[in-house]
Amino acid sequence: MFKQHLAGATGVDMYLILSLFIFLIFFMVVAVRLFFFDKKELDYLSNIPLENKQENE
Repeated sequence: MFKQHLAGATGVDMYLILSLFIFLIFFMVVAVRLFFFDKKELDYLSNIPLENKQENE
């Protein structure tokens, strides 16, 4: 079914399918990267401040 849809896709449909594949590849790369974080990287990320504090308060 999906193969038939890809064969008949023209014009705008092809851009939508291509953007979907690019998004899925990006999401999978991010998920794999997060899965293989080590302890040092997690500690570094946990110490990053979430607010932009100014020195002259």
